[in-house]
Formats: sequence, C-alpha cells, structure tokens
Amino acid sequence: MIIMSKKNTIISLVINIIIALSTSGIIVSYFCGNDGQYHIPPEFRFFLFTTDSNILCMAAAVIMAYFEIRYLKTGKEIPRAAIVFKLIGSSAVALTFAVVVLFLGPMTDFISIVFGGTSIYMHFAGPILSCISFCFIENIHRISKRMLISAVVPTLIYGAVYTVMVVFIGSENGGWIDFYQFNTGGFWYLSCIAVFLVSFGLAAILRLIHNKNAGSSR
Repeated sequence: MIIMSKKNTIISLVINIIIALSTSGIIVSYFCGNDGQYHIPPEFRFFLFTTDSNILCMAAAVIMAYFEIRYLKTGKEIPRAAIVFKLIGSSAVALTFAVVVLFLGPMTDFISIVFGGTSIYMHFAGPILSCISFCFIENIHRISKRMLISAVVPTLIYGAVYTVMVVFIGSENGGWIDFYQFNTGGFWYLSCIAVFLVSFGLAAILRLIHNKNAGSSR
C-alpha cells in the first residue's frame, strides 16, 4: 500500500462530500416537484441507470469519506475494499457518461440531455468528479485485474433487469418502454454485448490510470 498524503486525503474527502451531498440533494428534489424537462415521475427515476449509477457512486463516496476522516484522525489506513468500491462506483457513472455523450446525446437534443437541469451533474459533473478523484488523488492500493469483474457486476444486473422488462415483458404487459433505445430493430443482444464491453473497457482504463498513479500497474 502507498500512503495517501494528508493534502490528497483532504482533497479527496472534499470531492467525496460534494458527490454525496449533490447526489442526495438531487434524489430528494425528485420528490419535491423536480420532474425535469421530460416530466419523469419520482418512482420512474429509479428505473434509470443514470439514477442507480449515481446512487452507487454516492455510496462509494460516503464510504471513502468515512475512512478518510478516520485516517486523518487516527492514521489508520483506508482499506482496499473502499478503493475497490470506489472503482465500482466510478465505473458505473463513467458508463452513464459514455452512453449519454456518445449514444443518447447525438440521437436527441445533446445540450439538454447532457447539460439540462440536474443532468449536468448526473450525466457529467458527478462522473467527472468521481473518476478524477479515483484516478489521480486516491492513489493507494493498486487494484488487481480480477477486481475488474466486480466493476461490471452493476452493469450486468441492470442489463438483465432492463432486458427482461423491455424485451421479454414489454411495456404493453406492464414492463418498461425502451427508453434507452437498446432494442431498436430488435438488436437488444448486440446492445447488451456492446454495453458490457464498454463497461469493462472503462473499468480497465480507470484501473490502469489509478494503478499508474499508485506506483505501478500489475
């Protein structure tokens, strides 16, 4: 393990607190009249990977913040599990960022879907903050390749639920509409493969950069 400097610990702590407060504030706002430009009801928000990935990222940030405060007070090291969880959360929101910027944005109104309302945080600022802190500031505990599997588990779980609700049940039978347009032309299986590969690739890139800044990759 490489010891994180006090300066980096404080910077990381501030970022993790910002992530926790911003995400929780936006989630609460959904139940206080904020239905966004697409007039999405609060309960439906939790069907969206954007919301779920940001909640996961928030949980990772809260855990990191707890151990960083403990480290600053007692000098007790931040556990490897906290860093791995931060990789999982960062990978999830990185996927959100990639899908919105590279797929959904160009297919719709790019400016509004990426930067409109709270989307500027959920689609852009939140993912950027989490990935920057994980890659360049939280430079402790190199992460092994086998941990990449854990980073794509949230994508696999969500993908399975999305496929069942959209493809096998369908909106006409009480399932979900294809709001991510992954079943366009009936090619849902190609979308599943593509999203998994992108998710794994993003996790691998984050791990590589993190490990490089933690000393060396392995």
